[in-house]
Amino acid sequence: MKKTLFAILMLCSLSVQRTNAQVTSSPLIYTAIDEVTITVDVTGTPMAGEANAFIWIFSNPDATDAEAATTRPKKDGAVNGAWGNSSDAAKMTAAGNNKWSFTFKGNELFGLPPSQLVSYGFLVKAKDGSKQTPDYKPFKFDPLVFVPTKMRVFPNKVGATDVIGVNFDQSLTNVTDEQRMMPVSVTVILEGPGNVVLGTKVIALKKESTTIWAAYFIPTYTFGVTEAQASGGRFRYKFNGTIPGANGAVLNVSTEEVTVPLIMLK
Repeated sequence: MKKTLFAILMLCSLSVQRTNAQVTSSPLIYTAIDEVTITVDVTGTPMAGEANAFIWIFSNPDATDAEAATTRPKKDGAVNGAWGNSSDAAKMTAAGNNKWSFTFKGNELFGLPPSQLVSYGFLVKAKDGSKQTPDYKPFKFDPLVFVPTKMRVFPNKVGATDVIGVNFDQSLTNVTDEQRMMPVSVTVILEGPGNVVLGTKVIALKKESTTIWAAYFIPTYTFGVTEAQASGGRFRYKFNGTIPGANGAVLNVSTEEVTVPLIMLK
């Protein structure tokens, strides 16, 4: 009986492995805010040999009813369209030999924050829904792990047109001047490709909590440059403040400078 049960479990495991092996991704590991390209081999399905293919994609297929109603909504992808008439945005790219690919960012595709995106599933179909593959699911998003640091940027990957938050957590510094400092502003230096300086701005801080200070900016808007000028460049930032000196004097101090790359947007 034990041998029979073991054999059944092994067959189930192999079946799952074969199904998952039909789908690959680039990169292999990605979060809900990362761009990912999935490629699926539809050989052996009703979609084999078709000239065109459309994705039908959905979020959190493994969520319970309670989770779906609260923390893990089940939503169709924004590109899906109607079952009998897939939208052009859902059209997949031919990758040869019955393979089709599709590129997306989870948070944009489903209109959900990363915290509510744990997994997704999809199938491949004809535009009119007359043919389809089985569901491929679930595929997991890598969780966004928040690691407190003295200075950090949110989100962790930023482009020239994003709203960028820079943060200083005074409770995490072991530098004496930074511990004593009354934070006032942040200096941001924007550089284009080749580290060409596009401008410098001093931005006032907002106190987020007892020990955390932050400022927000959009590179193109704040510095009056185009996306093409800034994309693929970087920015450098440091926090400024004051500490009491001898005889009632006030001294100006700054944190170390941090450099952040600006990703190229497609």
